[in-house]
Amino acid sequence: MIKILKKITASLFPERCPYCNKVVKQGEIACKSCKSEFPEAPLVSYASGCYICYSSFFYKDIFADAIKRFKFYNYPQNAEKLAVVLADTISQYDVSFDYITYVPMFPKRERERGYNQSKLLAKEVSKILDIPLEHFLLKIKDNPPQHTMNKKEKKNNVKGVFGVQKKDILKGKTVLIIDDVITSGYTLGECCKILSKNKAIVFCATVCNAEKLL
Repeated sequence: MIKILKKITASLFPERCPYCNKVVKQGEIACKSCKSEFPEAPLVSYASGCYICYSSFFYKDIFADAIKRFKFYNYPQNAEKLAVVLADTISQYDVSFDYITYVPMFPKRERERGYNQSKLLAKEVSKILDIPLEHFLLKIKDNPPQHTMNKKEKKNNVKGVFGVQKKDILKGKTVLIIDDVITSGYTLGECCKILSKNKAIVFCATVCNAEKLL
């Protein structure tokens, strides 16, 4: 009976490639065409404050399309497939993490969207890599979106917008912050700075990297 139900569900709601939205076989992380576009090696850059950030792709072409679809067009289910690639990127570096966390959204914004894409990614990566997920960061101010701002405006826009909780378990721990994209690096850098002030060792990881495209 369970197998029959799974077949019915798969036929009604087939899995899709997160990069082009074509139907794929169950369990496939991407279609063959999109998978052939995957880069040979992950990307390493830095969030503001010189915190290392590992990324799977440049933010362009099918990879930018995947993020936009996931983030803005109500495809939260794509978190699972994107997280498989991100987890593989993270595992290529010899760093042992005590906790995974994520860039938070202001509660009103999260309610409007229906989900926080970074939180969904963090949950999936946590399961894949068997690293505990902790909700360390809070968005305490509803600052304007950054995409229309210049670098100076972006830097000022994120100051004082994040808070921290569970400080008692942060000291001396190595924490990985998950986000969907790194652009200017100021948002991730601000999150890193707050955790670092509480004596954590902090790294970042994102699906895409738009820094080199600025």
